[in-house]
Amino acid sequence: MNKKSRLVGVLIGVLAGLAHADKPVYVAGNFNGHGYELIPTPTPWHLAKKKAEEKDGYLVVITSEKENEFITELVRKSTNGELCEVWIGLEDEKSEGDWRWINGEKYTYNNWDKSNPSNSDGAENAVQLIKTDEKLQWNDRSSDRRCAYIIEYDHEMDSNGRASSGKTKSNLRSTR
Repeated sequence: MNKKSRLVGVLIGVLAGLAHADKPVYVAGNFNGHGYELIPTPTPWHLAKKKAEEKDGYLVVITSEKENEFITELVRKSTNGELCEVWIGLEDEKSEGDWRWINGEKYTYNNWDKSNPSNSDGAENAVQLIKTDEKLQWNDRSSDRRCAYIIEYDHEMDSNGRASSGKTKSNLRSTR
């Protein structure tokens, strides 16, 4: 292979990477004794919830500002510095405005975008993270929308995505 062919190959690789920079990739990390996986496949909320449960986890439950910051960094790592829409485990399907975490934890912390929750068209019962001013805030949305999603586990994960016995405060890994 000559020098010109290698240069063309490198340029094609760089351009392909730039074309997909806004698409998330799989990342995982640990925070406060819990494991987290960002699944980049765009998925409706109910299917994402089911897939998380099939893996013995649940859609992420965000109960503090620190956890919200960790999740923001997880998403930022997944998108190579950008942010994307991601499902979380908060819903009000049974009673409009009665927000509940899917794992039963008490709803005390929130990070709603200034215009939310809005229940536009009377059909927004699931919550996603959306990019606002270079950070992620909460937005109620129709559960039919397809987004990446984050699975939370009640245990930390090792570098292979399995339950870990090690206790680290916070770490992130990516397929990038």
